[in-house]
Parts: sequence; C-alpha cells; structure tokens
Amino acid sequence: MEFEESSQERIGFGKRLLAFIIDMILSSLAGFALSLFAESSLLELFYDPKQVNDSISTFENLSPGLGNTMQEFFKVVAGIGLIGFIIMIMEGLTGQTPAKMLLGIKNGNQDGTNASTTTLFIRALIKNISSVLSFIAVTISLSIIGTIGSFLGFIIFIGCFFTLGKSKQSIHDLISKTAVYNKSELN
Repeated sequence: MEFEESSQERIGFGKRLLAFIIDMILSSLAGFALSLFAESSLLELFYDPKQVNDSISTFENLSPGLGNTMQEFFKVVAGIGLIGFIIMIMEGLTGQTPAKMLLGIKNGNQDGTNASTTTLFIRALIKNISSVLSFIAVTISLSIIGTIGSFLGFIIFIGCFFTLGKSKQSIHDLISKTAVYNKSELN
C-alpha cells in the first residue's frame, strides 16, 4: 500500500503512545472513582450476581475479610472496564479519546479529511478487538472467542509499531483507511 502524500503531517508513534498512556491513567482513575460510589450493581453489569455472592463466600471461607476485599477489587475492574468502553464509544463518535483531545490530535481519513462516524467506529472496533471479543466470550460463555480475541489483540499490538514507518499508520489505521493528525489540520 502506497503512502498517499497530503499537506498534513501525520502523528507518529511518540505522541500516540503518550495519548495511550494518558488514557490509561485517566480511565484507571475514573474507574476507581466510579467503584467508590457504585454499589454492587456495578459488578452486576459484568458478572452474574449469584457467582459474585458465591465467590465472596468462598473468599470469606479462606480468610475473614477477604470476600469484601475481592468484591472491592472486582468493582474497580468493572469500573475501569466501563470507562474503557465509554472511551471506545467516544473515539468512535468523535475520532478522539480524552487524551487525544488534550493533545490536540484526531483520527481522520488517510487523505487528511474528516472521517465519517462509520469509519471511526470501524477503526475503534478493530483497535479494541481483543476487548470486544473478550466481552462477547464472557457474555455467551464461549472461551474460544476470547482466545481468538487475544490473538487478534496481539496482532493489533504489534501493528501499533507500524506507526514508526513512513506512513505513520498502525495496522488498525491501514485496515480502516485512517490516520491520526493534528486536529487543526484536518479538512
């Protein structure tokens, strides 16, 4: 695939890695804060209530207080997962995550024009394929889907290093025909 020259400068690996790190920190903090205010209903978004209660009882039998500790841990994990999902939807709608907004960068078409919402959602789904398939696997209790998601997630991870190349596009950019630009330069 030939790199199409445009007047805009594409964003490469460094600034995109910084955006990823900022998003991870923000989603972790927001997920933790959410877990502090959420009751066990947050767990029920991701886990079967009967399994949660059985697990808490099992941990309590191992060590008094361990059940509550594990419940809090799973609330934090559920909170971070929910915030991560919201960020994925946000990137699909706007082409930006909170960190990309802070850094002034945005996903667009590879020719330097604004991408449609459909294109942005396709990019977001491909970028997060491991999480999407893992969620589906847990929801329908079919672990092979999670395994496939892990394999595809590894490919996406390796494909992120493609941004070090001339086109500055990751594998999910190449598949969705997108690139990342300074927001002010998108047409």
